Amino acid sequence: MAQTTFWDLWAAKPRDPGQAEATAKRRRGLTCVLGLMALLAGAGRPLPGQVNTGEIRLHVTDLAGVGVRASVEVTGSGEELHKQLSTDAAGSIAVEMLPYGAYRVEVAREGFAAVTLAVAVRSAIPVEREVRLGIAPVKTMVNVDAGRLVDLDAASAPMRIGTAAIEDRVGSLPGRSVEDLVNAQPGWLYEGNAVLHPRGSEYQTQFVVDGIPLTDNRSPSFGPEIEADDIQSLSIYTAGIPAEYGRKMGGVVEVNTHPDGDPGLHGRLVLSGGSYDTAGSYGQVQEVWAKNALSASAAGSMTSHYLNPVVPENYTNKGTTGDFSASYQRELSEKDRVSFSVRHELARFLIPNELVQEEAGQVQSGDNFETMGTVRYQHIFSAESLASLSGMVRDNANDLYSNAESTPIIAFQHNHFREGYFKGTMSVHRGAQEWKFGVESDTAFLHEDFRYTLTDPTQFDDNTPDSLVFRAQRPDLEESVFVEDAISLGRWNVGAGLRWDHYQLLLNQGAFSPRLSLARSFPSANLMLHASFDRVFQTPSFENILISSSTQIEALDAQFLRLPVQPSRGNY
Repeated sequence: MAQTTFWDLWAAKPRDPGQAEATAKRRRGLTCVLGLMALLAGAGRPLPGQVNTGEIRLHVTDLAGVGVRASVEVTGSGEELHKQLSTDAAGSIAVEMLPYGAYRVEVAREGFAAVTLAVAVRSAIPVEREVRLGIAPVKTMVNVDAGRLVDLDAASAPMRIGTAAIEDRVGSLPGRSVEDLVNAQPGWLYEGNAVLHPRGSEYQTQFVVDGIPLTDNRSPSFGPEIEADDIQSLSIYTAGIPAEYGRKMGGVVEVNTHPDGDPGLHGRLVLSGGSYDTAGSYGQVQEVWAKNALSASAAGSMTSHYLNPVVPENYTNKGTTGDFSASYQRELSEKDRVSFSVRHELARFLIPNELVQEEAGQVQSGDNFETMGTVRYQHIFSAESLASLSGMVRDNANDLYSNAESTPIIAFQHNHFREGYFKGTMSVHRGAQEWKFGVESDTAFLHEDFRYTLTDPTQFDDNTPDSLVFRAQRPDLEESVFVEDAISLGRWNVGAGLRWDHYQLLLNQGAFSPRLSLARSFPSANLMLHASFDRVFQTPSFENILISSSTQIEALDAQFLRLPVQPSRGNY
């Protein structure tokens, strides 16, 4: 099936007169976007758009200008982010995937005086610093701790979780390690079976894994999770959300799995265990040499308390998970970088029984599988401009099985989708401004297969059919364009953005979403005040969306509310 492009949407003719108005609106929206792009390009401002991470590049030398190997310690805003690395033999290092913010960088080598730098990361464009180490003085120097860093130059205030907090977290049941970390932050609430509700929003959490958005339900019963031990840092937004993000807008969780680029061979092994026969393991190995970085990881866990039990006896609640990943990155030149990654995740679990189901001998089980491959290319045009291209392909499947003794219903389900995602972005620094621009396209081919047979009709309404078979498939086409500008005006910081989204599944709709963040710093009090406005266009969850909108469901209940689920619009 051919993928619908941006230009196909504009040129598409309405199939009937009733669609003429919707087609005209779509064309006007697309024309406005093209006009905005042309206006910005004509103003001489390249149009950027990156994930909200950057990097710091250091070159460490002695007084003679010769590169030396040194230890580097990087501490982020509020101390949440902390990295300890080493330069290569030539004295160079790139500290990648750093969330925007203020950092304290300490460079040290035995026999030399340590150097401390204050570095601000404001865009995807690398921040480069030359560090020259002098001879250490004979007398001991007293180090003064400046206390917790507060970023006084940020328009929004996302919550950060760094490596130290991840490693020291309280143990979690399998499938919930990341959700437990997010749930501990303000504005988040757990529903049963680890479904996250950001600021009361239903199923509107978006995980952005290394720059790739995953908008499907990531709770244990719907999709496998990326193990928290495989994560370097989290950035969590519930307000002041950049225009770069759309579709699932209750909350955005940026997940960074990129390992640090410390030269040499490194490894890590984590073993855990607890009550309910819970056990887990995680192993990771990485080698960095010359301009290459290769890493691989594997994780597995099991428990007899995978989902929330419906009775205290915790019948049939076993679950196992697995996670395998590998990544490779190469510096093609000082200005070009390419990276590849693959990941396979799985979960198999039993559905908890009620007492009557346990006595009947019911066994219901579920599983979900996901395989994902990503590629990213980055090019630095100058010290003030950078562009990147990224893409992702993934397969995701969810299954439900029932044995013959299941009651009051025997149900089977096999839902799966294949998704292709592309994103092109560019970032430009111009004076006190950090511009961003990007375009993205996401196509998912949904397949739903569900059937049931009633084994105890007395538990259902009289007009409920004794059996049902449903099969359907449909493409979900979504495209977007966004532009952002971060402006620093002394003690005032402004983040402004505009996003346009197109959604075509059961409906064909589009919307503009302006975003605005404002902050005022008070350096004497080490204080920041933030305010934000987020206009959002939230697309509905696509889990079981085809069957819930099918005419076959009308046979179950004449009063069933059947309508194409509408995207929601809101102002926060």
